[in-house]
Amino acid sequence: MKVDMFSYGMVIYELLSGRRPALGDHQLQTAKKLSKGIRPVLGGLEQIQFHSLHTLMTSCWDTKPEKRPGAMQCVRLMQEPSFACLRYLLSCDSHSQLFLSQLQGSSAVFWHGNNEDRTYSVVNVENGQMEVKRMSCPGSRISCQMKIQNTLWMSTEEQEMFIYSLKDMCPLSQPQKQFSCPAVITCLFYVPARAQGLAKVFAGMSDGLVAVFNLVDDLPLEGETYLCSHSLNKTVFGLKDSDLRQRPFPVRSMALVSSGSQLWFSNGPGLLVVDSLSLQAIRRLEPYKPPSSIVSIATSFCLWGEEAVWTLDDHTNTLLLFHAASYQLCATYYCGHIDPIRDVFPVQHPAGIAMAAADGVTTKNQETDAEGTHKGVTVIHSEGAGIQIIQHQDFLADYCSLDPPELDSDYLLNCGGHVLLPANVGGSSSDQDQQRTTSTAETPLLLQAFTLLPVHGTLWIPRRGGDVMIINMQSHQNQLKGCVAAVLSPPGLSTLG
Repeated sequence: MKVDMFSYGMVIYELLSGRRPALGDHQLQTAKKLSKGIRPVLGGLEQIQFHSLHTLMTSCWDTKPEKRPGAMQCVRLMQEPSFACLRYLLSCDSHSQLFLSQLQGSSAVFWHGNNEDRTYSVVNVENGQMEVKRMSCPGSRISCQMKIQNTLWMSTEEQEMFIYSLKDMCPLSQPQKQFSCPAVITCLFYVPARAQGLAKVFAGMSDGLVAVFNLVDDLPLEGETYLCSHSLNKTVFGLKDSDLRQRPFPVRSMALVSSGSQLWFSNGPGLLVVDSLSLQAIRRLEPYKPPSSIVSIATSFCLWGEEAVWTLDDHTNTLLLFHAASYQLCATYYCGHIDPIRDVFPVQHPAGIAMAAADGVTTKNQETDAEGTHKGVTVIHSEGAGIQIIQHQDFLADYCSLDPPELDSDYLLNCGGHVLLPANVGGSSSDQDQQRTTSTAETPLLLQAFTLLPVHGTLWIPRRGGDVMIINMQSHQNQLKGCVAAVLSPPGLSTLG
């Protein structure tokens, strides 16, 4: 039975617009316009909201019937998880840097150029509009950026820190404060004020130093404090200078744990835990081995309602899950699969810890998500593909029944055609180390995960190839397992990253 795909496109138009596709005062006038290739217009990007559905609509009423998709092709497209989630696909010209944080609200800030040619652009991810385009702001290349209410902290590769007062982020005039740093700042992390102290900004640096600034009215007081990873490792944890773990690793990620009482920050393959108020070292964890370095840390309440800490490294491409209160490793998962949909990995119960029994996993949504996430959307950027703004789904259980997206031949060629099994928490640590090393040697760049984004009780893991794995926890009879519930792949952009 032949299906009228042109009419199906018009039905989609009615669904998206809420009105009939009228192009004239009477049918004859409408028919003439349609025959000339004129089609109804939905409006601006902020009115479209559903990129994939809009793209399908326009392909269904293509002026050349042979280019219109068939019914089965439409069904396959609409079954892909990305179809319902992809909100906008915007062209953002050529930019070299993108900065996001939970404190920036709905603003994504792009930077490009250096010295006199340095410019910035601001995109509102809520409505898909570019609010500031190519605004001149001469200076050195940005190394890190963070917005705190009405101030913008911006560090450069010349070891300078600039703090600006914001007026809709345009224009950035003279900084309120400017000072030099002992090294390039690689990570900025804001800690809100507590009853016992002022708000703080922790600034991780390229040589392993962490500067701690006390804030008044979002501006730093004189007399910052410094934490030296090398000194903590040597004096508190007994690492020798010759130890490979004593190299000057940059601080690349931080997270507040235990109701804000602890700060966890990366130190190459290890994690350092300090008291966020007294700044005293509490513990050093050894999640990975050199040459791995931790690139992202995220927290969630996914362990039977208990707080958990996720870590990701840049060498073995391995995701680890720790029980925050006991520091015990509970789960391991390798992120380099070509087709990870429906992957399942076991989650071990922390030894000696009593957990609340539940048929379903109890989760608590944190007030703020990890850096790079916003209310309801995730933003991914590449120079070739532009901005991808993906709308979050509150429920992902239905995705498990969907077929995985088809991978084109170029993508498979770039991935090397390897299918690798996830690491299992069970077994000896030496077996796990060997498996991670073996997996990493075969991991193509496109399958390398690079950050962790907690969203509505799930964990989103973007990879270099442009797709996003979504992991949630499934519980049955008090047994917990992690599951790759969905893999979001923006259409036609898998090879762009």
